[in-house]
Amino acid sequence: MTGNIKKNILLTAALLLLSGVFYFASSVNLPVIDSKADHYFSEAIKKATIAYATTRGVNAVVSVLKESEIGMTPAGVGVNIAAGQILDPLDDMTERLSSVLVIAIVSLGIQKIAMEVGYAVSFKTISFLLPLFIVPLWLNKNWANLFVSPLVKIIAIVFVLRIFLPISSVGNDFFYQQFLKEQMEYSKEKLAVVSANYETMSLFDAQESDGLWSKIKEATKGLELKAKELKEIFSSITENLGDIIDSLLKLTVLYVTLFIMQVIVIPLFMLWILLKVVDKIFSANLESRFINNLKTKRTEAVEQEST
Repeated sequence: MTGNIKKNILLTAALLLLSGVFYFASSVNLPVIDSKADHYFSEAIKKATIAYATTRGVNAVVSVLKESEIGMTPAGVGVNIAAGQILDPLDDMTERLSSVLVIAIVSLGIQKIAMEVGYAVSFKTISFLLPLFIVPLWLNKNWANLFVSPLVKIIAIVFVLRIFLPISSVGNDFFYQQFLKEQMEYSKEKLAVVSANYETMSLFDAQESDGLWSKIKEATKGLELKAKELKEIFSSITENLGDIIDSLLKLTVLYVTLFIMQVIVIPLFMLWILLKVVDKIFSANLESRFINNLKTKRTEAVEQEST
């Protein structure tokens, strides 16, 4: 009996010490993966936001041009071209890409918040659960063993959730760097040239002058300048319409691919691996050893009482 009591005291002390370690570890980042995960989410959200702003800039330019009739004079013959009919496909593509980017940004934001909650809560939860193993340790009752199996499983799940998102984000970053980054950057550069025209358009009505005659002259001059600028922008877009639509289409496909990979494929794959590892190394061994230790002590106690 004395030997069993000493073992119980040592195990109790070890559990309390381990509980304290997990509690204080909740405020410490895991080496490498936590910093990489933070960097990935910050950069991914920033890049997706820039892509969204660029797309909305393109959409703004297209919207202005669609409402105009641009006077063109090829070979000295004046021709009015309805800009809206030409730019409708471009407008549709920008709207679709904008919707995809909003979903991607929201998804990344939710994952980042979930990861930060995991940082704050997971190890503290484990630290509060570990002392509960003390109950079956000191009570030589069959019902006490019922605590062990669910406790081990809960701790295993919480531990998996703590490292799941950081490891998944590292996998997402690797996939992005290796397969998507170059194509995305190239497509965004193509669109940035178009969206930059929105700044020019926003300056059309910026100038003000005093006096009625000055205002009339400035208004006439402004209309001529506006028509000229719109014509140049329209010509530039129509000349490169195929490349612009191609860039929008590529970005849409790439962001849909990235969304599927970062939300479904890679997380599920990482979760499956982590659960397998925990099941093989952590959960099964700890549970069986703890229960076997309780059964051995109970058998020794019964034998000592019978003698």
